[in-house]
Amino acid sequence: MSVGRKSPGMIMASDPVTRWKAIAWALIAYLVVLVAVAGIVFFAVGYQPLSAANFATGPVSESDGKLIQIDYANGGTFSFGFLLVNDGPLPMKVQRIRVTGRNDLLIPVRFETAAKRDAGSLGVSDPSLEKFLPFTLSGSDGRWMVVRTRFANCARFPTGDFQTFTRFQVTYSVLGFTKHVWVQLPKNIRVSSPPASACPARSA
Repeated sequence: MSVGRKSPGMIMASDPVTRWKAIAWALIAYLVVLVAVAGIVFFAVGYQPLSAANFATGPVSESDGKLIQIDYANGGTFSFGFLLVNDGPLPMKVQRIRVTGRNDLLIPVRFETAAKRDAGSLGVSDPSLEKFLPFTLSGSDGRWMVVRTRFANCARFPTGDFQTFTRFQVTYSVLGFTKHVWVQLPKNIRVSSPPASACPARSA
């Protein structure tokens, strides 16, 4: 049995057809990966599965369908809650909730959470309510959110002027992307700026 060997000076000729087939398959594989990545990015950018339900509040002065009105109480507090629901199939990490700002008639004091089975609870001393920390919300699951606010800033608003809070902002991450989305409150909350007699800061 003999074994043929190449001589040192021999150059193997390449097959152009084979080479172009390899290039074509590499391009196809690259395009498939590119399309898959683009699809994931497009899906993640447009993905917004959050909604709110099971609204509950402290005492209100008036309630009419989708709108509740509350009386401004200088230095007083107001609490409300809602069930934050993940209607999609993918788990997400909820990092932050924002409803009102520091210059509003209602300013945020504290956010609390509880398991879905405790939806409706607003009690300040309720042991089922815990301080808000980032949490994972599984697909088709919900979590009870409680917002503690305080009346403030009446001097910034003329008597009779009002603010209506209709939605809240959620910051969450899914598929490696961080998103900031607005979610409609189950009911709108309206608070009016009081007269000077109920706003010492305005008359000072």
